[in-house]
Amino acid sequence: MLHLIPNDLPQALEKLAWLKANGYNTATRESVINDMTQDGVQDMLDTALEGPYWGTAWEKPDMILTITGSLGEEIAKVYPRKGFETFSQDLADNDLLYWRNLSAQVSGAIGND
Repeated sequence: MLHLIPNDLPQALEKLAWLKANGYNTATRESVINDMTQDGVQDMLDTALEGPYWGTAWEKPDMILTITGSLGEEIAKVYPRKGFETFSQDLADNDLLYWRNLSAQVSGAIGND
């Protein structure tokens, strides 16, 4: 469960409960969603580029995720859908559209390479 990427808010809350039950007392709903977002984008990049050539880092947790190239240069920034200030709000509204938004932004970043 520790390394699984949740697909939706109920799975994120299930992972949070598991983390709390297994000694990760500092875990929060937001930290699980932040990890879910970053790990999901990283997985999309690794799959599309056939390896871990690009990375991800939070510019502003839950608001702006930066995609970096192999030399650490900024490639793109990933944002929640229009109308949502945070990825947490985006996910809570509609998990399918949350993932589609992330996928579209990753595809756009890869197309800019």
